[in-house]
Amino acid sequence: MTTLYPIQDIFTRGEISPRLHARASLDLYRAALAKCENFITLPHGGIRKRGGTYFAGEVKISAKTTRLIPFIFSVDQAYALEFGDRYIRVHAYGARVGAVEVASPYLEADLFELAYVQSADQMWITHRDHPPKVLTRSAHTAWALTDFEFLDGPYDPVNDTATTLTPSDTGHLTPRMTSNTTPSGTASTGSGSASAWQMFDRDKTQDIEIASGGDGYIRFRNAGGAQRVVDAYWITTSRLATGDYDFFTAWELQGSNDGTNWVTLDTRTGELGWGNGETRFYDFTNKSAFEYHQLVFSGGGGDDAVVTVSAELAMHIAAFDQTPFDLTASSIIGINNDTGFQVSDVGRSIRLLGADGIWRWARITSRTSMTVVKIILYGHALPNTNPITRWRLGTFVPGKYVESGSLYEERLAFSRKFSVYASATGDFDNFALGEKDDDALEFVQAGGGQANDIVWIADSDGALLIGTGGGIRALSGSGIDEALTPSSFKNRRSRTFGCARIRPVDAGQSFLYVTRSRKSIAELTQTAQSRFASDDVGQVSEHIPKKGVVELAFQTDPDPLLWFPLENGELGGYTHQPSQEVRGMHRHRLGGSVSGAGPDGSNWANVESAAVTPGQDGNDDLWLIVKRSIGGVTRRYIEIKTAPFEYGAIGDAFEVDCGLTYTGLAVTTVGGAMHLAGQSVDVLADGKIYRGLTVSGGGTVTLPGGSTAAKWQLGLPYAAGADTLELDVGGRDGSIIGRRKKVAKVILSLLETDTTGLQVQSLMRGRWEPVRMPSIVAPDGRATLFTGNVEVPIDDSWEGQGRVRIRHINPTPCTIRAFTPVFDAEP
Repeated sequence: MTTLYPIQDIFTRGEISPRLHARASLDLYRAALAKCENFITLPHGGIRKRGGTYFAGEVKISAKTTRLIPFIFSVDQAYALEFGDRYIRVHAYGARVGAVEVASPYLEADLFELAYVQSADQMWITHRDHPPKVLTRSAHTAWALTDFEFLDGPYDPVNDTATTLTPSDTGHLTPRMTSNTTPSGTASTGSGSASAWQMFDRDKTQDIEIASGGDGYIRFRNAGGAQRVVDAYWITTSRLATGDYDFFTAWELQGSNDGTNWVTLDTRTGELGWGNGETRFYDFTNKSAFEYHQLVFSGGGGDDAVVTVSAELAMHIAAFDQTPFDLTASSIIGINNDTGFQVSDVGRSIRLLGADGIWRWARITSRTSMTVVKIILYGHALPNTNPITRWRLGTFVPGKYVESGSLYEERLAFSRKFSVYASATGDFDNFALGEKDDDALEFVQAGGGQANDIVWIADSDGALLIGTGGGIRALSGSGIDEALTPSSFKNRRSRTFGCARIRPVDAGQSFLYVTRSRKSIAELTQTAQSRFASDDVGQVSEHIPKKGVVELAFQTDPDPLLWFPLENGELGGYTHQPSQEVRGMHRHRLGGSVSGAGPDGSNWANVESAAVTPGQDGNDDLWLIVKRSIGGVTRRYIEIKTAPFEYGAIGDAFEVDCGLTYTGLAVTTVGGAMHLAGQSVDVLADGKIYRGLTVSGGGTVTLPGGSTAAKWQLGLPYAAGADTLELDVGGRDGSIIGRRKKVAKVILSLLETDTTGLQVQSLMRGRWEPVRMPSIVAPDGRATLFTGNVEVPIDDSWEGQGRVRIRHINPTPCTIRAFTPVFDAEP
């Protein structure tokens, strides 16, 4: 019988489902493994033992679930945020940032339902049960979490009941004047007019002479020397402006605290073409308070060209400087489903249509009763205190807060239930709806046959992706390369899977997201402008994500890898380079254990959260929160997966978990491992392997026999394992799956591998039997990295399947480039 030498030199499909172990007719079969644990499938075709994890610290509350969220300002300034029960801590490049700790409202149960979107030094955080927050970094050690205030929107529909809302004040700088000095403050003009007060009497239907010529000023001084901040004003001209008088055409609004020295707050020129009784509105930025305010003007435009006449000047006190005033409802009908104002309405926005037909907006600062709240008014002063019939309450209240966010075309967008709310272009706080292209917009997901909640939104090329429980839709401008605006949009359905409430990741050429069941991962690719399709990337490895995906984290360098913690504590991995047809899943079990064995009697440390940030060495850092039992106590540690070992010295290899490095004088004992007190650890000391050493109660480790070393890598051991599939080559009359085979030896092509750590077994007589593995040991007992081919003889029988199990158990590197079995098969 002819001896066969079939080579398997690619493992790019990783560990495939047991359902496919007999599907030798599939093209992927010869690029797959039955098991790929703690090995990573490489884009080049081989498999490499994963790097270890470096201990970075313990979470604040080890007894409670904790989550990691990346905060990436740039590739040079990146952080991992530790979100725990009511707190946030900051970590960077393997260590905690000072003593930074920020109080938060998020409970342990909220953490994995938080959504976030970041731009530069700000991160917006949302949860359906909490008002949106913004986390701001003002310096490396200065962080703050504050409420995010939506400016002027979004809102519920306009009130259509008989209920009116009556304000007790208007937001004016001035009271409603009845003379130049009553009820308080002082009104004056440059001409000394006794009628100056009429510019502040709330009557817009007058002809008030401000100056006998074309120039002058109208001034108001606050009572009692009070200093107030003004940030907007409106002017109403005379009811006969176009006929008999001049009107203001250019001016400066000024402030002063002594009536002599003036600061210009706003300047306008060329204000021509006024209509009779017309009102114009002006806004400006100002945070300075003044006792005096005046409008210094020049006039013109009327037939008289001598006397300057106007009707009303209303200066608005900035909202942050206002004294809140009452807003009284005539009934509870139409307010919160006819229950009236609630305590939870504090902080809610409300829109009011003034008697002049102009919408203003306010924020509720406190609740007095079901019909009375206090508000502060933004934008512009109301014309009067008449009852308001048209009003809109802000849409965000407990149970109705936004749930996810994204940036898209310079807009900050949020979603809730069926709606997407996008800010004005370049103005992330402004959600006031409008008709201009750069105004804020609101999109309501409707139609399509199903009413599925939006679970996430994400920015993609040419579209804002809307992930729902029923599939993904794409929101974009109505034309090719056309911007999304209030009047130009289209909403397209894609043939995709339903989505879970787990943040998707951008994997370069595509998006990767978790399907609604949380038991599979799909790839979203663009097939045409704003059209997308998705495939289940884990279908051939369905048994891995089927354990329940917790979250996603994507690493670009040094290899494109998706990481996903699983509900059983394993860390799932997926090598993703579709352009090279590299799509392979693998599983990782970290060293250590938790209390209580799994259903199959096995036990390992549980990975609960993962996040990726740029590292300092050019590789991405994979941050993990790992749960273990240490001395009978549950500990949750923050660990960073080390970069893969490549082209280095054996002493630099870091192939242990929850480990530490010591570099210095040659010593026999090192300390600092209190986090592993009582645990059995492996040590790579100056390239020599020590297995099964015990960490003392004081956190020290001692080499046996008085040995010393200047460089130590110590931590919890783990083994990497790869099981091959049944051989299926050489059959003259078809497949040889299920036929008897006899393997004489295997040839392993290795790269930088410590062969003393390799263990090889063959499936003989229905069980795995160890075989003799030749190894290379240096004369001084140090590990040696071998590159080349190793022949492993196997005393197989005709009862085998041609399957081989490979394990690597030392804290040293192992890379397998190819596997060649030498075997005979029955005809």
